[in-house]
Amino acid sequence: MTLPLPRGLSLLLVEDDSELALIMTRWAAWVGATMDTAALGATALTLAAARTYDAVLLDLTLPDMDGQTVYARLVGIQPVMASRVIILTGGAVSEASEAFLHQTRCPVVLKPFDLEGLARQIARIEFAAA
Repeated sequence: MTLPLPRGLSLLLVEDDSELALIMTRWAAWVGATMDTAALGATALTLAAARTYDAVLLDLTLPDMDGQTVYARLVGIQPVMASRVIILTGGAVSEASEAFLHQTRCPVVLKPFDLEGLARQIARIEFAAA
């Protein structure tokens, strides 16, 4: 059972694992959200420049740039996104990544994750703050 999320949420998934992206897209539709996906940080930034998302689910490791760079550029485009990013990671993080997570205080969801845990993190975002 997935926690109720406000219907109509707009989510951006920045994840290069195509299988996970497909599962997440189906889950988003099931809970009444829309989800755009980007396998590259550059694609995510292009999408984020065009609209404001309720939440961004950001993998720390991408083929073209790291999640820290995506986060910094995303917040540069839309400062409100600083409180709307949830980090997805396989668990092993570098010292630099640990410092980044500590500095930004972004919620972290470890892969593999359960969708209910992810929904809990999304539900904690204050959407009205836009």
